[in-house]
Amino acid sequence: MQPLVHFALALALPPGGAAPAAASAAAGARVAALQPPPLALRVDSIVQPDGAIGPGGWIVVRNGRIESVGGGAPPAGAAALEFAGGVAMAGFVDVATVLGAGGQLSEPARAFTPEIAAADAFDGDHSDFLAAARTGVTTVGLVPGASNVVGGRIGIVRTSDDDGRGAAVAGHGPLRFTLTEEPFGGLRAPTSRMGALPILREMLANQKMALAGSSLVAADTADQIRIAVETFGAAGRPFALLQPARIDEAIELVTGKTAGAVLGPFDLDSSERDLRVSSLLAAAQIPITFTANGDGNALRLTAALATRSGLEARLARAALSATGARLLGIDGDAGTLEPGRRGDLVVFDGDPLDLAAQVQLVLVGGAAVATEEEAR
Repeated sequence: MQPLVHFALALALPPGGAAPAAASAAAGARVAALQPPPLALRVDSIVQPDGAIGPGGWIVVRNGRIESVGGGAPPAGAAALEFAGGVAMAGFVDVATVLGAGGQLSEPARAFTPEIAAADAFDGDHSDFLAAARTGVTTVGLVPGASNVVGGRIGIVRTSDDDGRGAAVAGHGPLRFTLTEEPFGGLRAPTSRMGALPILREMLANQKMALAGSSLVAADTADQIRIAVETFGAAGRPFALLQPARIDEAIELVTGKTAGAVLGPFDLDSSERDLRVSSLLAAAQIPITFTANGDGNALRLTAALATRSGLEARLARAALSATGARLLGIDGDAGTLEPGRRGDLVVFDGDPLDLAAQVQLVLVGGAAVATEEEAR
C-alpha cells in the first residue's frame, strides 16, 4: 500500500515542491482506514518461547503479525476476544509430513537429487491442510521420499493462507537425506551405502551446496547414526536425525554433535523404550521435536506420552512448536509468541499437554480457521 501513497503524493506535488504536512497526514489517515483493525486476544496463560506456561494478558495481532504479547489492555479500535481459562501458544510445527502431496515425492531414476523441491508436489486445496489447521498445526514440512540418498528440499507450507482459503507454500527448507536401507538394494547405482558415501561426502564438501536450517537425516541403527555424525560433522554441516529408531543406543555418539532429533508419532501401543527416548535425549541436551504427519491431536498425544515417560513438560511444549521451527530454519518467523513473528497461534481451554483441553481458536497468519468443533 505504501508505494501507492507515494505515487499519489507525487501527483499532488508541485515541481520541486514538498507535500504540505496536512496532505501527508491526510494520506496517512486514508492508509490507516484501509487497514483491518488489530485483533486482540485475552488469555489467562501464555506458553513462553522455552515452553514454560507464563502469565496471560492481551495478545495483539496486526496485519498478520504479532504486535505485542501479555499487555494489560487492548489497543483502541481492536477486535477483542476474551478466553476465560485460555492458554495460548504458537501454532504447532510438524517438520516431516507428506501432507496434501499431489504427486510423487521422489525421483526413482537417481539416488542423488538435491535439486528436487517437495513443494512442487504441493496441492494447496487438499483437505488435509484444513484438517491440520483445525487441530492447531499452522506450519508443516513437506518432505521428499526416503528412496534417495539425497531426496531434495523440504517444502515449508502454511496450513492456511492469509485469507483462510487454502494452504500456501512459504519457502524451501532443509534437504532430506536417507542413510537407512531404503535407497539401496535395487539395480540403480549406487547399490550400497559404501558406494554412496564417497559421493555424499563430496557433495557436502562443496560449499556451493546451500543448506537451509538443519538437514534432516534418516538413520535408524547405531551404525547408521555414527555414519551420519561422521559424514555431516566432517563437512561442518548441521543436521537433525529423522525418526531414529535406535538412537537410545547412540546417545554418546550424538551428544553435542547434532542439531536435534525428530521423534514420533507415539500412541498407546508405543513401547516404553520408544517413549523414554525423548527424556534420554533431553538429558543429553539434544533438542527434540515431534512429527505425526500434520495431525495436531496425534502430536499432542505424542508429547503427552513423552512427558509421562520422563520428558519435562516445558520441553514437550517447545517440541510442538519452537524446536520444529528452529530445525526448519524459520524460527525468526514462527514457532514462538513474540512481537514480529507471524500471527500463527492456537488457544486451548487448558494446558495443551492435557488431552482433555480443547482448541478454542486457531490463527494462521492472523486469519482465523474454523475449529473441529465449529466445523461439525
